[in-house]
Amino acid sequence: MGIINRFFLFVFALFLVLLSLGVLAVCLQIVPEHYWLNELRFALGRPETIVASAVAFFLSLHLVLLSFSHQAPRAVSQGELVMVESSAGQVGVALDAVRGLVEKLVRDVRGVRDAKVKVRSWPKGEGEPLSVSLALIIGQETNVAEVSAAASRMVSGQLEKILGFSQVPVEVLITDITNAAPDRKHRVV
Repeated sequence: MGIINRFFLFVFALFLVLLSLGVLAVCLQIVPEHYWLNELRFALGRPETIVASAVAFFLSLHLVLLSFSHQAPRAVSQGELVMVESSAGQVGVALDAVRGLVEKLVRDVRGVRDAKVKVRSWPKGEGEPLSVSLALIIGQETNVAEVSAAASRMVSGQLEKILGFSQVPVEVLITDITNAAPDRKHRVV
């Protein structure tokens, strides 16, 4: 449930609390009958009452329909493990490790200046266990189609070789084409 629907639910629940307190006050005769009847007659004659009741109706209808809706499981992109089958059983691989591997692979593709990688893991039984999104900055001297195909091929091939996942979907987005020299910072360990 999204933040907007949570807000609607909060407002609707607050309205119901106030309404139930009002009904309780009338039933226990805390508020004199002539007073609340006079106020009720006045409120029923106002156009604002019609608008408020229509808004409450549509809000409650929206919340009822929301309770019957089914959301697909969301992909996880941080802190989770991808389970890899091995002869010894299941092995957990952190998504950060996969992200780091893919970043290193993509930066080695000819023409790629910089890369941002998103790796998502899907719940078991929801198709492929991984999906990769690449946001690349490439040089002006390279062909966009060739670079994106090479990056996609390299990532898919290496993920199949290392993790055993065949046909990992790789989405490539070219975010910039630049003539700046590649940023190759190598750490000395």
